[in-house]
Amino acid sequence: MRSLAKYFIVLASLVAALASCGTEGNKPNEWETVPEGVLRVFADKQAIAADGTDCVTFKVMFGAKDVSSEKTMNLVWTSGDKEVALSDGANVFSTTAPGTYTFKATLYSGGNHVSDNEVVIIASEVAGQRKYFQRVIGEQFTSVGCTNCPVLSTNIKTIQERMPGVMIPLSFHQDYGMTDPMSVTATELFYKAYGFSGLPFFNLNMHKVDGGVAREVESIIKAINDELELYPTTCGVAIETTYDSATRELVVQTKITSNVGARYKYHIFLVEDGIVYSQSGVTGDYTHNNVVRKMFATDITGLNINKKAPLTPGVEVVTSNKTTLERGWNASNMRVVVLAMSSNDGDKTYFCNNANECAVGASVDYIINE
Repeated sequence: MRSLAKYFIVLASLVAALASCGTEGNKPNEWETVPEGVLRVFADKQAIAADGTDCVTFKVMFGAKDVSSEKTMNLVWTSGDKEVALSDGANVFSTTAPGTYTFKATLYSGGNHVSDNEVVIIASEVAGQRKYFQRVIGEQFTSVGCTNCPVLSTNIKTIQERMPGVMIPLSFHQDYGMTDPMSVTATELFYKAYGFSGLPFFNLNMHKVDGGVAREVESIIKAINDELELYPTTCGVAIETTYDSATRELVVQTKITSNVGARYKYHIFLVEDGIVYSQSGVTGDYTHNNVVRKMFATDITGLNINKKAPLTPGVEVVTSNKTTLERGWNASNMRVVVLAMSSNDGDKTYFCNNANECAVGASVDYIINE
């Protein structure tokens, strides 16, 4: 009898313990208890490697509603004196710049809301990476009908003299008040993506920046230095081209080697220098340089490489493309510009990770920082 009583006592204790565990296990997650009308942000981790591949995923709640992917939601991070907003609805973050990042969320829903909390993410430096020289792309949007555009072209030349080899300009022409014979379809694609109005417009590395980069020399130099600091490259780019002057066929081999197992895309642009044509605001003929004649990709995020799979660190990936130069293009004045594109928001948007250039029919190897 005493043994049976002891059995019931043990059984009761066990049932109570199981009930207690069940209650504990059914506790609501933090994001399930956000008060109505309150915006709050949560992260699935607090530390990542600054390798461009390790990422943190955020959950953003507006009361009981998950707004993590809403186009009216933006995550904004600050690090030191820098503040950057991720693209609309992006809730994934990775970086190649070591540091401490403090995140908050903003939301427009019947008014502007800011999260009542912040999340701190620490990105740690990755040792042993090959030091590739980093080049940035300067995107100039212009037209022969734009009176103020030559000033920006002059500023670009000044920057190239003050920062040799750092910036590769791409000049996208469009019809503006008059027909521009150098306009290309690519310009319209970027125009729709960036949403700018008026010319000239300047941007860096295909990051969407509201209003673009201020066009003064010192402003552009500061923006370039910020780009190098905030988005250090993880890869190198080499180019090999062959050109048949009889058929005007150009073959471009793009070579990318990465320090990390990241997914990349790439862009190829054909640009031409020394095009003599009229320009609004300038008396007589005017020489247009860095003119984009062709973009190989059909959208602004570029072409896929390595079957969309991440690159193996240290292993070169080569891809080949060909095109025929139009008769009106002067091959001896043309260059091939190749961009390696990567993403820091979970493949939502892509930007230039590194770039290189060479003359049509020539080649260029990886540029290494000694």
